[in-house]
Amino acid sequence: MEIRITSRHTHISGHLRERARTAANKLSKYEPRISAAEIVFVAERHSKKVEGIVSVDYGDPVVASAEADEFPTALRRSIDRLARQLRRRHERRRDHQAPKLSEALVEE
Repeated sequence: MEIRITSRHTHISGHLRERARTAANKLSKYEPRISAAEIVFVAERHSKKVEGIVSVDYGDPVVASAEADEFPTALRRSIDRLARQLRRRHERRRDHQAPKLSEALVEE
């Protein structure tokens, strides 16, 4: 999975970059078809904003953003929102699949 971390109007530390990279890698347990993730840190006047964009193979990208007073808090919130969306999306896709052939034969 390709991970891009960018910052606008601010400089982020190496520790925060590594934290974002680790959090983005953990998202693959919710959706195995993730091909890329982008995390954008934006500093505005009185708040910090983190936006996460996850590209999924054969599907639309999943986007979540969060705003807080500090970057680590905003990062955690946006990753939690991405995880929730990916988990829900994966469950919906799995629920609509046909039953396994062995299960269908047992029912008859």
